[in-house]
Amino acid sequence: MAIAPRHKAAVSALALKGDESVLEIGCGHGVAVRLVLDELTTGTITALDRSHKMVGMVAAAAPDALAQGRLRLRAEALEDADFAGETFDAIFAINLDLNLRLGTRWPAMLKALLKPGGRIVLAFDPPPDTSKGHAFLGKSLDRLKAAGFHADLLPAHGRVTLIRGSLVPPA
Repeated sequence: MAIAPRHKAAVSALALKGDESVLEIGCGHGVAVRLVLDELTTGTITALDRSHKMVGMVAAAAPDALAQGRLRLRAEALEDADFAGETFDAIFAINLDLNLRLGTRWPAMLKALLKPGGRIVLAFDPPPDTSKGHAFLGKSLDRLKAAGFHADLLPAHGRVTLIRGSLVPPA
């Protein structure tokens, strides 16, 4: 299976240590979920998607991880999810412009789900010949910084816009 540069770039930018808890928002078919599972030794990933069909596809693609408790699945939208105090070391989304659906609310939502010292990664591969990548970058960086994140644009492959944010200044 060919893996798109946006998936590789996002998972690489997470800089996983192997024992962390990870949340993917908008897991789709689970391409990045499988990449994260390859990086985790004792950690877990929670895959969140509004589509029951997509969550079912992830379950079918990684039954062992699901049975071992390394993979948790949730079929609901971020804004509807109740994590009951659960927090994550890393949160990421690929090709999901949270600005469009959640406006200015999403950075605070992610901040509440992030462990101290945690990080977020947003990867966006815009359609060719559009300014969507530039708009995503500007709004995302501005909103993250307004919510108290330290956020930067990272180098990525091709058209992929890659943002990494944390609640502590980079060392």
